[in-house]
Amino acid sequence: MRLDIREITCRNALNRVRGMPFKWSLNPYRGCSHACWYCYARETHTYFDLNGGRDFERVIFAKINVAERLRAQVRSPRWKRETVAVGAATDPYQPVEGHLRLTQACLREFLAARSPIGLITKSTLIRRDRHLLQELARAAGVSVTVSIPIADPHLARRIEPGVPPPAERFRVVRELADLSLDVGVNMAPVLPGLTDSDAAIAELMRLAREHGARRVGTRMLHLKPEPKRWFLHNLRRYFPHLEPLYVDLYPRGVTYVDNSVDDDLEARANALRDFIGPAQSDTPALAPPPAPIQLPLASGF
Repeated sequence: MRLDIREITCRNALNRVRGMPFKWSLNPYRGCSHACWYCYARETHTYFDLNGGRDFERVIFAKINVAERLRAQVRSPRWKRETVAVGAATDPYQPVEGHLRLTQACLREFLAARSPIGLITKSTLIRRDRHLLQELARAAGVSVTVSIPIADPHLARRIEPGVPPPAERFRVVRELADLSLDVGVNMAPVLPGLTDSDAAIAELMRLAREHGARRVGTRMLHLKPEPKRWFLHNLRRYFPHLEPLYVDLYPRGVTYVDNSVDDDLEARANALRDFIGPAQSDTPALAPPPAPIQLPLASGF
């Protein structure tokens, strides 16, 4: 798929977030070529008269002045050095970052300002900036979360077609842990009928623990209207037998599963954590890290 990279400018790099465990977010890109079926940020492309399906995966907006605007914000006397969630909407290390280096430039600004971050990614490109992240961890604090919702490589390839295989992402977890970075794994979203079994959750937790993750988070899938349209389109094509389940769990106008489903997932995940044992690294973190960013949760840019 040929990407359409559109350079744009932003007025502010940091965006205020309400009702979340973090107050600020930073996303150098809109759209994401990782093409995960379930991405809740797909909704945002409709603001530009684009669709949340192929357009979201193909048309990538790059905030070309994001580091410059970040510098102005984090060096302001009013900035309180609160933890910023980097990649709360779209992956900061998606392929276009390889040559644009907007995320890398932002990390340098956080380091210069000694301002802590929590970063989430599915990409192995984060390896490129591992030593920069080490410096920032020592200076201010860094919490890295590697998103691995699916342990099965064949299923992951189907649902996350533009993302490195799970095994490669687990290797990234190990490499970051070996550098004494605070790193965890996010099993989110959990997909009903596909990744919500005890066996699937336990396997992912086991792998996370073996690769040095300090924590494993879980969260059930939620579907806003535009992501729901695209997700169900793909579900009907590849897993048609599951459509009745999703129609029941996510009827028209409903974004979140019933609380009882969330409660059941939380109870089972906690029991499996206790059974598998603590997910932690053998090496201490470089510095007291900021609170881990629980994602994917935030909206907005």
